[in-house]
Amino acid sequence: MNKLKAIPPILTNLAKAAEKQLNLDESKEFQELAMSFYETTELPVCLASIEESLQEKLQNEYPAVQEKAAAVGDRGVLRAFTWSKKVTSIQKSLIHRYSQTGEALLEDQNLYICEACGFISLGKNTPAICPICKAPKKRFSLVK
Repeated sequence: MNKLKAIPPILTNLAKAAEKQLNLDESKEFQELAMSFYETTELPVCLASIEESLQEKLQNEYPAVQEKAAAVGDRGVLRAFTWSKKVTSIQKSLIHRYSQTGEALLEDQNLYICEACGFISLGKNTPAICPICKAPKKRFSLVK
C-alpha cells in the first residue's frame, strides 16, 4: 500500500491560527504533532480496509499521539487531539453504517463536513454549529 501523506485538518488549522497570532513555537508544535501522527499511515483501498485502518488508529495510534499531546502540556494541543479522536470515531461509525445499508444511508440526507475539524454530519440541513469544535454553520461544506 502507498503511504498517505494527509495531515489532520484540525492540527494544521491550529498551526495556521497560531502562526497568524505570532505564536511560532506553538505553531511548530501543532505541525510536528500532525506530521508525527501520519508518519506510518497507509492508504486503504476499500471500505472494509478504511474501517479497519480507522479502528487501528483509535486503538493503537491515538494513545501514542495522546501521550505526545500530554507531554506538550498545551490545552490547545490536547483539545485538537480530542477533536481528532472524536471525528475519527464518527468517520468509522459512518463507514460501518454505510457498509451495512449502502446508499440507503444517504437517502433524503445531505453530507456536510466541518472545515475546521473534519466532523461529518449526515442530515437534511447544515448543522447550526459543529458539535465537536463549535465552528459556526458557515464553516460546513456540502459534500452530497
